[in-house]
Amino acid sequence: MTQNNESTRPALSDRVRSLRLGDRDSATPPRSRWLPWIVSFVLLLTTAAFGYRAYRIGPAPAGDVTYSEHKAQSPGAPATSSVASVGEVVLQAKGYVIPISLVQVSPKVGGQMVWINKDFEEGRKFKKDDVLAQIDKDEYQAEYEQARFAHEAANERYEEARKTLPEEVAQAEAELSEAQQSVTQYKLDLDRTRRLTQGAAMTQRDLEQIRYAYESSLARVRRLEASLRLVKDGKLDRRLRATESEMKQARAVMEKAKLRLEYTDVKAPISGTVLTKKAELGNIVNPSAFSSGISASLCDMADLTKLEIDLSIQERDIASVKKGQECQIMPEAYQNDKDFLYRHPQGYRGRVSRLMPTADRAKGAVPVRVRIDDGEITEAEAGTYLRPDMGALVSFRKVEEGRK
Repeated sequence: MTQNNESTRPALSDRVRSLRLGDRDSATPPRSRWLPWIVSFVLLLTTAAFGYRAYRIGPAPAGDVTYSEHKAQSPGAPATSSVASVGEVVLQAKGYVIPISLVQVSPKVGGQMVWINKDFEEGRKFKKDDVLAQIDKDEYQAEYEQARFAHEAANERYEEARKTLPEEVAQAEAELSEAQQSVTQYKLDLDRTRRLTQGAAMTQRDLEQIRYAYESSLARVRRLEASLRLVKDGKLDRRLRATESEMKQARAVMEKAKLRLEYTDVKAPISGTVLTKKAELGNIVNPSAFSSGISASLCDMADLTKLEIDLSIQERDIASVKKGQECQIMPEAYQNDKDFLYRHPQGYRGRVSRLMPTADRAKGAVPVRVRIDDGEITEAEAGTYLRPDMGALVSFRKVEEGRK
């Protein structure tokens, strides 16, 4: 028993020793215990720094960009690049398609639509001067006939005055010559009567009659001379010009009535596509109407082979955009379409047409227009891949310093 108790003592002492508090030096944790926290803090700072730099600068793919390389990028957020060589993409932004010229097709005269083209609907293409619709022309036909008859009457008055003027001059000259001959005859009779009166062959009464006839003929000569001067000085000529002006005025009224009659045929002002249809058969149309019951226009048309992209470029990125700068335009809806990419692997080519003179304070951006190059959109593709108000991704290429 004694040996067993002695053999158990070291075990109990060991147990007691294990329960004793350690020394203060042994309670200090090792330095390796703080190392993970220090590394995590450094990594956090590094991540924050790179995130801020990516937000401020943002990388852009270099070289010839294919849009499959940046599908993962947010299409709505413009990205700028750091130092890039000439031809590389320095900025990408999303914009919206707008026609270069949007035409509101409005009739020039008002009335009820009595005929409409069977193909007249949204999306259909028309050539310039194709008739889209017709307005009731009975009233305008009557106005034209009235103006035409008035012009014919004024023309007859002018022709009459034009032919009468030379005849009136000749008539005035003949009457004056006749009066002058009469004066000569009366002068001879007066002289002869005076001689006969002195010899008592003629009475004093005969002398007075001859003298008064001679004086009357002199007065008639003076009157005819005055009339001839009036004719030659322009009295009749002014009357001729007046009738000519009346004729021209009547012709202008007739031409106006004819134009109004022709305007009842509503024609396409340009070659383009119908975007919105605003009137139907039987509607009353009036170009000056503002009420909801009367249509002021027939439709909206645009040439979809000539388009622009409307973008808002952030002020911090506007220095990368210059007028005339080359761009690539990729329809957002067709950037993965095999048929489109086969035709246009890098999208449509275009150039910056203008930077707007004012900025958008609310967005902190400057409006920019990028025009697609002529010939890039064919007649067959018009309205297929790019339509008004669709989204498009625009990549701006770096230009040479001397071309800025």
